[in-house]
Amino acid sequence: MHHSEPEDATLVLVRHGETVWNVENRWQGQKDSPLTDLGREQARKVAVRLAATRISAVYSSSLGRAREVADIEREGLRERSYGVLEGKTSAEAAASEGAWFLRWQADHLRQAPPAGEDERMVGDRVMAALAEIAESHPGQTVAISTHGGPIKIAFFRILSIPLSLWRLAWVSNGSITTFRGNRDVMHLVCFNDVCHLETTPITEKMKD
Repeated sequence: MHHSEPEDATLVLVRHGETVWNVENRWQGQKDSPLTDLGREQARKVAVRLAATRISAVYSSSLGRAREVADIEREGLRERSYGVLEGKTSAEAAASEGAWFLRWQADHLRQAPPAGEDERMVGDRVMAALAEIAESHPGQTVAISTHGGPIKIAFFRILSIPLSLWRLAWVSNGSITTFRGNRDVMHLVCFNDVCHLETTPITEKMKD
């Protein structure tokens, strides 16, 4: 069993609250959509939950929906870029983008949509950002406000889970996932904790 070294950082990753586009099932990516009333309430409950924790710094994705609570931005923490799909529902994309969209959906992790990213590109920049943050805060706890994609890809990378199992994990709006470690090695402490929201992820509609 791994015992934390004194220089290990604790990284508390929070997925932003529900947005309008989450409700409308639109590809969000790096375009922004405002938080819903529920999303703002989720963000408030996260803040209450973390109030008792001694947090040394708060980092955020540079996208607005994650930035409401943070003061240090990191481009590496942004959601995956879905390029030409952003703002569209899958039905709208199928209508406007044609055959390539259906092919892309079948292999959407390994292929980048036009003007977008594949999951390997996202994972590389997310893990680099987490390593940099951990190195800057040895022995400290930091909060990181980010998105479902970056949290999920970090979880898969840290546990060496193949991307073929992508749909078996789900990151809820307002959830907390905690990693502990340093630049060289990270360990999972907890994944998709939603106790503070008085909800269960099993009731949510699971959609990337």
